[in-house]
Amino acid sequence: MRGLIAYYTKFGDGTRIAEALARGLEQSGQDVKVLRLPGEVEGDFDFLVVGSPTRMGRAMGPAKRFVSKLKKGDWAGKPFVAVGTGVHGEEPTGKRSDAWPASSADKLYQRLEKAGLKPIMGPQKFWV
Repeated sequence: MRGLIAYYTKFGDGTRIAEALARGLEQSGQDVKVLRLPGEVEGDFDFLVVGSPTRMGRAMGPAKRFVSKLKKGDWAGKPFVAVGTGVHGEEPTGKRSDAWPASSADKLYQRLEKAGLKPIMGPQKFWV
């Protein structure tokens, strides 16, 4: 199968995650193209992975615009995975909190499903 990993990154964490996903998929025998957003899709793909950092509880603009531009006929019914990053904070008590959850994964998941793609798994969240 041929897959596309499309991601946006602000500080480079998304690049590390996209490259790690690509390595894992390639090791399992998949043919993978990695596209840093903004960018244009060239070619036909069997599955899609879309990733974005979380800002104000949402996916960032380049990832949202990418999903909104997907041609429904070309991507309808194809499997997807939505990936988001967030930041763990520390509360004044010294306990770890999910103050900045990776909710961009949830938002991308909803958008991709609405665009007619089929989820392989639930939203994938990474804390950086």
